[in-house]
Amino acid sequence: PIAAVRDDSKIVQLHSEPSRRRLLLFSSSGHPLASSPWTPHLPRLHSLAFSSSLNLLALLSDGSLLRFRLPDLNPITSSSPVPLLPPASGGVADAVFWGGGVAILTEDNRVVVTTDIEVDDPHPRELADPGVAEDEQVLCMAVVEPQFVMSGSPEVLLAVGDRVVAVDEDGVQVLGEALEIGPVQKMAVSPNGKLLAAFAHDGRLLVIPTDFSRIIFEYECDSALPPDQIAWCGLDSVLLYWSEVLLMVGPNGDPVQYNYDEPVMLIPECDGVRILTNSSMEFLHRVPDSTTLIFGIGSMSPAALLYDARDHYDKQSAKAYDNYQLISSSLPEAIEACIDAAGYEFDVSRQHTLLRAATYGLAFCR
Repeated sequence: PIAAVRDDSKIVQLHSEPSRRRLLLFSSSGHPLASSPWTPHLPRLHSLAFSSSLNLLALLSDGSLLRFRLPDLNPITSSSPVPLLPPASGGVADAVFWGGGVAILTEDNRVVVTTDIEVDDPHPRELADPGVAEDEQVLCMAVVEPQFVMSGSPEVLLAVGDRVVAVDEDGVQVLGEALEIGPVQKMAVSPNGKLLAAFAHDGRLLVIPTDFSRIIFEYECDSALPPDQIAWCGLDSVLLYWSEVLLMVGPNGDPVQYNYDEPVMLIPECDGVRILTNSSMEFLHRVPDSTTLIFGIGSMSPAALLYDARDHYDKQSAKAYDNYQLISSSLPEAIEACIDAAGYEFDVSRQHTLLRAATYGLAFCR
């Protein structure tokens, strides 16, 4: 589902919508599911996120948390927000959610992590002092989730000045000094927690391990202005979004550019990215290898020949058996590729065709 609240800092046409803000819930296809009035006296909303159990979480600017149950959007427990920050912390400067927790950077440059946001009484804990001087600024932050860290606790990455520091409960470590990356404007951790995409001050997109041991990939962007958003699309491509321009950079450095006439919100998933606009939602993901094997131009792979054999069989052509003889030794791999491609396909008729091709190949298996 998709949760949304009108941004009250933006100008809207008078009488174009109710003056009182509402918390809205939509399906992925845009159908309204629920609506609830947003309490006006609450502090400013900082961010929304879903937990791993599909509860809606709302982090307020003072560091307190509201939780809502789906699909009716009724508050869980009491209607009062649960505080996550210590007193006099200055409020939320930045925050990163993951399935079971949230990491918050406060206005006074402290890092507070909560890994049990699902319970009625969460227990936030403050990590080590990141050592940000008064004349320094935290440019961006990212989180390596607990399941990818040997200690079992989240590791928070902060870009401070021209260095990146890793903050956890035990201390602070400066990363990648030998790489001389310079100030990092935006960064995002890959879904498997092994890689970091970082946009440097000079317009370079860098892909590096989360331990900053080396630079795996480097791409020169046309603009040195930091993107509004950065996100991983699967495990091998990175999306950068500037106003009206979405750039996808793949593992070979060949970029693909998409243009949008309206604001875009990137929502990373395990196998791709949802692209949400005011009028539509799209899903962008890498074309699977099995699909490329079958439908690539001029492909002569066993899977492509099996797919072609089924087409000839439906036409009662003798070429169907000729194709089978060409791939008889690779038939199991061809069948598996057809089934895998069907699992990625959105078009139902194409799914049926791929599965019929796999069924045709199974008839010749012993």
